[in-house]
Amino acid sequence: MQHTPIPAALQALYDAAVAAGPQFDLSPEAVFDYSGLILEIPPVRDWIDWCTPRNVMTFATTGGDSVHYSYLVDERLPEGVCPIVMTLPCASSLNMVIAESFQEFFDYGYHVGWFSLEQLHYDEEEGEPYFCQPSPTFSEIGSQQLPLLRRALNMKPVPPTLARFAELQDKYFALLDTPPAPDFEA
Repeated sequence: MQHTPIPAALQALYDAAVAAGPQFDLSPEAVFDYSGLILEIPPVRDWIDWCTPRNVMTFATTGGDSVHYSYLVDERLPEGVCPIVMTLPCASSLNMVIAESFQEFFDYGYHVGWFSLEQLHYDEEEGEPYFCQPSPTFSEIGSQQLPLLRRALNMKPVPPTLARFAELQDKYFALLDTPPAPDFEA
């Protein structure tokens, strides 16, 4: 994979992290951990070589179960389309296309951040409603950070849905260059 420029929307996230870091006395990479994004600055290829698709760039992890977020790099994509992939190393379905753009991905975190996005895979009934309103169990620091992120990333409340994930899987999953499944029994 050739060197690709950082997408403008991702750069906006990085810029917000640089600006917020001193306020919370944290590095740009760690500052949004409480909102579910530990950033990879710059994005990296092959974050986990046995499950991360080879044609994505990983820009964040949640810090839980090695779940991470990447964007698809493929010349077959239309201009302005940048699908976001969630990799779940502990799940039977390792990769899910969850957003068609950084903006859609950012909007998912409007109320409660991104840490619990993986729960949509595990808990279909309760997963979707969780993203529709602020959570009383969301961390205090995360609650302080979300307004900063909303302004910096022009976020709107667009909750993720399994129907949307299915639509995106149909549209983009075939483009993922997924490594062969490892044989953990050997």
